[in-house]
Amino acid sequence: MFSGLAQKAALKKIGLPSDTFSQISNAFNNDTSSSQPPRQPNKLRKSPPDPNSNNDASNNKSWFSVSSLPLTVQPWLSPPPPPVPVSKPPRIGDLAPTDPDRQLSTQLGSPGGNRKTIIVFLRCVGCAFAQQTFVDLRTLSLQHRDLVFIAVSHSSPAATEKWVSLVGGKGNVKIMHDPQRKIYSSWGLGTGGWGYLLNVNTQMNGFKTKGWLGTTVAASVERTEGFSSMKRQGQGDVEEGMKMGNKWQEAGGWAVDGKGRVVWGGKLGRADESLGLEEGVKLLKL
Repeated sequence: MFSGLAQKAALKKIGLPSDTFSQISNAFNNDTSSSQPPRQPNKLRKSPPDPNSNNDASNNKSWFSVSSLPLTVQPWLSPPPPPVPVSKPPRIGDLAPTDPDRQLSTQLGSPGGNRKTIIVFLRCVGCAFAQQTFVDLRTLSLQHRDLVFIAVSHSSPAATEKWVSLVGGKGNVKIMHDPQRKIYSSWGLGTGGWGYLLNVNTQMNGFKTKGWLGTTVAASVERTEGFSSMKRQGQGDVEEGMKMGNKWQEAGGWAVDGKGRVVWGGKLGRADESLGLEEGVKLLKL
């Protein structure tokens, strides 16, 4: 473990408050003060214990859920499974996948159409690697207005919109919200293992890269909250602990031609890997 100033600097660099460990410890200690066995910290609980249940003797005391942790900590926990199975990522020449609600599918090209599209699936908001990708996408969207540019976010709409405003706006990019990760799963994007996020290269690049805005976005979301409005906007529910998205969620990007076929792209192997979006644009221009 780090100590003193080194620990605080390291936590700040990756977007976590300096008292993260003490807050997690306090939450767990409050929960394990009962006679019941301690609950696993990476299990997302949808509701508190039933106050009428005899199986939870001390449920009149504080109970632990992911929502009791700071928003900046929640993205590091294991996310709930998406409501649809994770498919295989599309390969070059495949027809673009159809997502369950056809939220993205209806935006893509169809036989006889001409909606050539670059699609990017973002990591959690506040991530400096995601920021680099989004800024590249926005720049291209302003340079190539004959193409369609879509960024899909699994973070809550409120957090996504705040983050986009912090990084300079969306340009000509269409933002699509997928908090339940149905579209991610349809395109073969699940959660990565330890090597996806905690490999040496990613950690080194994380310390060198600027643009970690997780703390700023979390503070804004905590001030406004108001997530009940999302249902009225038809943007879907946000699972407990998923307001800021999840660090383990895989990212990727694809180019789809006017006939709905994939001509470029794939899933990223590491959290810090670059998509190289210019190549996708060039292929769509041929």
